[in-house]
Amino acid sequence: MCAAPIADHPYREAVLAELHARPVELVAPNMRVRRLVLTVPNRSGGMKKAMREFREYAVNAGYAMDDDGSRQYQFTTPERVVTWEFHTEFITITWYAGLVDTENWPTDIGLDAVGEVELVGAMRVDLMDEPELPDRVFPSFSPTSLCLVAVEHSNAQLATDFVPDKDKFIRFEFAAGKLSPLRRAITLRRILEIETYRTMALLALPLARQTGPDLRAVEMGLTEVMTDLSAVETTDAVQDRLKSLHALAVRSGQISEQLNYRFAAAYAYGAILRNRLEKLRETTLGQGSSLSSFIGNRVEPALATCEAMDKRLAVLLEKLERAVELLNVRISLDMQIQNKSVLETIAETARSQFRLQHTVEGLSTIAITYYLIGILGYALAGPLEATGIDKALAISVVSPVALIAVFFGLRAIRRGFDKGSKH
Repeated sequence: MCAAPIADHPYREAVLAELHARPVELVAPNMRVRRLVLTVPNRSGGMKKAMREFREYAVNAGYAMDDDGSRQYQFTTPERVVTWEFHTEFITITWYAGLVDTENWPTDIGLDAVGEVELVGAMRVDLMDEPELPDRVFPSFSPTSLCLVAVEHSNAQLATDFVPDKDKFIRFEFAAGKLSPLRRAITLRRILEIETYRTMALLALPLARQTGPDLRAVEMGLTEVMTDLSAVETTDAVQDRLKSLHALAVRSGQISEQLNYRFAAAYAYGAILRNRLEKLRETTLGQGSSLSSFIGNRVEPALATCEAMDKRLAVLLEKLERAVELLNVRISLDMQIQNKSVLETIAETARSQFRLQHTVEGLSTIAITYYLIGILGYALAGPLEATGIDKALAISVVSPVALIAVFFGLRAIRRGFDKGSKH
């Protein structure tokens, strides 16, 4: 057989493996199935650490583990079949035992391998090989929250009340006598996934309620700053408001960092939950509520609350950004006005210095001319007397010439200094 002439995409194997990453496990007609949902610490490498600890446990316990990068592992103990599944942020431990099994927290399912995880969900499904649910299962359910439906085109029945027992497990009764082994396994998996994703979707609601007052405080702080801004006149006061806005922006960023991932995950879990509920193909049996109605009336308002807070946060961040830009423009205008005033003062000073310089130059010309004429008077006294020319007449003739010569001489010197300073 010839090799393919085209190279594989780097992710081809991963894409193919994903189709079989979590295969449906066929189960016996009468089984008691339990599942724990455990969240992993929200830090870098948390899930990898949990997977490594589980593999170490499995190897030490003598279970064969394929090193193929799979996220689902299964092993068998004398009493039960155990399946571990590693998801993005949580782990599920599911084990199958007989209907008479009463041990809710067995020691052979690998709980010793989980160190820092936290329990967020626990469920128990009693799978029975009967066409309908027997009357004996109903008295232990709470009538106010009872959900009783026919599923899989009315070929099976399911009941629960979503009330945890003393060991924290929520109980489901599942009569699947009319289903084929494959449909029974698929429906069982959907029941487990519905409770799993219901729990994970609702994790966002307590965080939303906890963060709500902080978000409201930032919104009120922004309103106060913007209301007070109209009365602010000095640049220092505007800069103080800008500092307040930066503090509000930092706090809103921290809130956004807390909520973004949790809300995005809740929306994804909610979409999966709706899909699994739809595929149950349930119909009510006249007693109690349907799963879709009961769960939808709790989960949908919770997700709507998260979505509303998400929108509030987005609007708040946008308002803060606009407010900071507005204050920056205000500070820039104030600085331009101050700079204009400074430049006008400098210009006025330059004009005053120019006038003073001309005045000084005039006085300097007169003073130098005066001393020059005096020197010329002494220097020409002898020659004038020898030639018989009148000294006063000669000085009066020389004075204008001296004045003009001094004026142009000083002007040439000043121009020389100006050219030197420019170079």
